[in-house]
Amino acid sequence: MAAENRGPQVEAVAILFLTLSWVFVSLRCYVRSVIMKSFGADDWLAAAALVLFSLYCTFVLLGVRYGTGQHLDNLPKEDIPIAVKWWWCCELAYVSSTTVIKASIGIFLMRICVKRMQIIAIWVTMGVVILFSVFYFFLIVFQCRPSTYFWTQYKGASGSCVDPSVITSSTYAHSTISAVADWTLGILPIFLVWDLAMNPRTKVSVGLILGLGAIGSTATIVRIPYIKQLSQGDFLYSTTDVAIWSTVEPGIGITASAMATLRPLFRTFFARSKLFGSTPVQSSNTTPWPASKRPARGRYFRSGSSAVDAVAEEELGLRSDIGKGVGITTVINSTNVNELDGKGKRGKGGKEEY
Repeated sequence: MAAENRGPQVEAVAILFLTLSWVFVSLRCYVRSVIMKSFGADDWLAAAALVLFSLYCTFVLLGVRYGTGQHLDNLPKEDIPIAVKWWWCCELAYVSSTTVIKASIGIFLMRICVKRMQIIAIWVTMGVVILFSVFYFFLIVFQCRPSTYFWTQYKGASGSCVDPSVITSSTYAHSTISAVADWTLGILPIFLVWDLAMNPRTKVSVGLILGLGAIGSTATIVRIPYIKQLSQGDFLYSTTDVAIWSTVEPGIGITASAMATLRPLFRTFFARSKLFGSTPVQSSNTTPWPASKRPARGRYFRSGSSAVDAVAEEELGLRSDIGKGVGITTVINSTNVNELDGKGKRGKGGKEEY
């Protein structure tokens, strides 16, 4: 059997998406906490998903070190159980991270959600995803008796596991539910921005921005044909494609959903950059992000188009006055025509301007 090693491919994908996710989630946290001053539950969930994804990538890299992506016949016998154990840990971290990021996307969309049916659609989607993910999580944990038999079987330990077809079928179901949830949360923004007081071009751009969080569905769909590898022999090598796309899916989801929150950062950059001919704000009375009149954090508008537009501006950074200097005119009304102006001259009437 050829000494083929696909471990470096798995390792490269894990490092790439771990780096991207940390960069963009860090930018998201900066935008939401510093620029917008509106760090909410969806942002906490995004941070939690990042932590879980980081654990996942750590398990992936450890698995590659001991044999993930290689043929069993080419590995030292003592390394096989270790590699399989880290593969098992990857499954748990994968389910956890994908579930949390979908919950984050759903709550983010609810910030500008108005209609009751939209709210119900989001809650139903998140509920189905969470319930099935919990079931799938525990199925993975207890697929073998004892659980450790999943990797100790390669040491000759005693135990038993459920039929591989059960895991394969459940994985197909989990992937299908994930893809449907991603598409639901990706299409819903079209209806969220439809009634907002924006020009068509802005509506399209905002809809696309909100829909970024559902890009992970592409990786989910691509991953589905490879799920059959879970029931094949030569486990560590035959499941390489599943391992790669299981990394891409949450990596894209976390990165894209973070990108959906970065519009205020880009607008601030373009406003302050001399490269784009912007004039620095001179007045201390002018701020690029005026204080909003939105409700206390954790509450969302449910009705009223003007209120919805205000929330959309606040949450997505749609302000048009960023970076523009605002002149201040002070008007002093005076009833005494004999008062002196600031230059020692008599006023001409009822008011003077400075």
